[in-house]
Amino acid sequence: LKVEIGGASQSPDGTEPSHMHSADDLDYHRGYEWWLLQEAKKRNPEIKTYGLPWAFPGWVGGPEQSGDPFKHPELTSKYMVKWLEGARSEYGVEIDYLGIWNERASDATYAKTLRKVLDESGFKNTTLVAKDGGSDICDEMAKDPGYVDAIGVVGLHYPSDFDDYSNCRKLGYGLSGKRGGKPIWSSEESSSHDDLNGAACWARIIMSHWVLQGMTASIMWNLVGAYFHGTNWDASSLLTAKEPWSGHYDHFGPVWATAHTTQFTQVGWDLIEVGSGSGQLPAGGFYATYADPKTGDWTLTISKIDRDHASCTRPALPDFHVQAENVTFRLASSVKRSTLALWYSNFEDYRPDGQVPTLFQRLDDVEIQDDSITLEVKVGAVITVSTIVKGPTKGAPPTPIPESQPSLPLPFFDDFESYEISKEGKYWSDQIGSFEVHYESGASGNKVMRQMVPELPIGWGDGGSYGPVTLNGMREWQDLTVTVQFKLPEAAAQTGGGCVATRASQMWADGITLCVFGNGRWFLAEGGPKLGGKPAGALLTSGTLPKPLPSDKFSTISLTTIGSIAWAKLDGQVLFSGVQIPDVDTGFAIVGATDWFAIQLDNVRIEPAGPRWSPPVSPCPAAAVGMPLQLRPCASNGLAVDDQVFELLPDWGIFHKPSGLCATAPNASAGAGVVLAKCDPNDVKQQFVNDYTLIRDNLQPISLRAGGGKLHLAGDLHGNLFLESCASSDSGTWHKWSYFPNTRQLRNQYTAIKALGYPMCMALCKEPSRTREELVI
Repeated sequence: LKVEIGGASQSPDGTEPSHMHSADDLDYHRGYEWWLLQEAKKRNPEIKTYGLPWAFPGWVGGPEQSGDPFKHPELTSKYMVKWLEGARSEYGVEIDYLGIWNERASDATYAKTLRKVLDESGFKNTTLVAKDGGSDICDEMAKDPGYVDAIGVVGLHYPSDFDDYSNCRKLGYGLSGKRGGKPIWSSEESSSHDDLNGAACWARIIMSHWVLQGMTASIMWNLVGAYFHGTNWDASSLLTAKEPWSGHYDHFGPVWATAHTTQFTQVGWDLIEVGSGSGQLPAGGFYATYADPKTGDWTLTISKIDRDHASCTRPALPDFHVQAENVTFRLASSVKRSTLALWYSNFEDYRPDGQVPTLFQRLDDVEIQDDSITLEVKVGAVITVSTIVKGPTKGAPPTPIPESQPSLPLPFFDDFESYEISKEGKYWSDQIGSFEVHYESGASGNKVMRQMVPELPIGWGDGGSYGPVTLNGMREWQDLTVTVQFKLPEAAAQTGGGCVATRASQMWADGITLCVFGNGRWFLAEGGPKLGGKPAGALLTSGTLPKPLPSDKFSTISLTTIGSIAWAKLDGQVLFSGVQIPDVDTGFAIVGATDWFAIQLDNVRIEPAGPRWSPPVSPCPAAAVGMPLQLRPCASNGLAVDDQVFELLPDWGIFHKPSGLCATAPNASAGAGVVLAKCDPNDVKQQFVNDYTLIRDNLQPISLRAGGGKLHLAGDLHGNLFLESCASSDSGTWHKWSYFPNTRQLRNQYTAIKALGYPMCMALCKEPSRTREELVI
């Protein structure tokens, strides 16, 4: 289990709090990683543990705020040791592996210093991994033998099975499928959507990385997709659980792909060398064997994934071809003979609805005949043969999985009184800074949500171009009233401000934001404030209060956005009304601040506003075979309507779930339309190929397999949906799409594109794009 050592900076679905926000701060009760480590150890005491910082608090860079975690190696090393001490003393967890800095620089002096400090502090058994990034780390280590001595494992992110890692092997890391040397790992892998394609990619690389590159670990990022769609890398995980209010979770394909190995092996088993028990299949695919050196038990795993479904998000794969075959494995005289359990999955045996009938199913036991076993290996198959016949099981939930309820129930209210100190508020997702529940400063008994980061962190990504912010809700929301009470600390009483926003994107670059400052200044703007409080986007309106905000009590701000109109209140009095705002933004509810200070927030309320919260009624006729697919404005506020409900299937189909029909291109030529037809996963005219992960996070092209990838799905503002062979120069036409899984809408925008007006969705009938005037309420 690999966990993040929080640095209170974006990484990349949100921020995770540091155990030391400042040099004189230490709190081992923040965040969820401690709990996760403890729960993993309960279930498997032998599980290996691994901590990795993605970011560091700013103070680690020294009093000069260098922004460099390696500038003061002793200081950073002691910070890391404090985290290890917390895992040991508070949670009883020993950390086996420790990383340097996720996908950023490493440093020889720091690595050697850290190794020394670990040894002196009682952590000699904690192995260092470097650098959780590219193989250039081996070129750096080649210059310094002491650097090599300090690093026990080379950890690569998204390594290619077809690249040359001889620079690492020269130093003794990884031996091309042979035993010996220090390990070389794929220490971050997959990042792929957890549908059947994500499962197939994961099942394949677990074996291919060993067979082709001698990598003895593949670590999936991430464990559980428990973060909002609209933050980065939606559901790129072993399974998805992003509806805590409903308890719903789904997407088990990667779980069962993993189980083919993990349910039949234990920590301490050996991987058998290539040529002796691991290798490539004659007609494409891989096999790997694990063996228990103590008991002689063994497990053979096999994968045969077609090129069309083998790709993870990264890296790119070369073309290859696999075929079904019968494969005979001969057992050496030293190999244990016993009853052999046979478990089977096929991630490409698609039904018309794009699903598969067999995932992690136990079949009849295998008989050894003439010291060999023969298996039928189909395309899409993942197979396990093992002497472990008792124990492995395809588990089932003790109670039925609750029905999905994608939208956070409204109205929502939080006074933060029910939480333990140092914890996060329920459903809030910090994106810049770190917001924790604490008692109100200078008062007794009242709990508030306080921003805890005092200075710019040393970030993995954007450490904070905008002010600190935490979000809640749904990427599709538009018409809301968001209310919050806030109090500024004395140090920011004049220059600092509290903010509230609707329709916001993850990093606050988009949305409608109201900020009110302690000195009485206020503004309404597009997007959040830059650090320091200046509007980053277009200023919509502004003003100054008759007097500054009171410093000894909370002020209440409330912002309402409906269609293209906004209004606001301060302490119950109208601040402005009837202000024109852009009508194309959709996004989260947000509360935040204008800079790094300890703003205190309380009694947050999110409510639906306006008339567009009633269940929408489709204007389209009933779906039927041959019906043209067209475009119309997307249903708003996260409310799904049947004529816009489509699923992107792992067989590349576009599935209209209410009717059970699929999109097809009867005429695969430029300018031709798309219609509904009975689903056929083998029909290339129904295969609309896309990046199945990134299409949920931004705009991506969708190409038709029948056109050889040269025809792309396109649309225009008149509601037409058609194929085109190249990108049009017409500003009212587009050829990229984004999929919104909560409402199952295929949209022409991820964040607002003003030139395209209100977002348009694939639908069963046409309706032109709405103009600003049509949206005014």
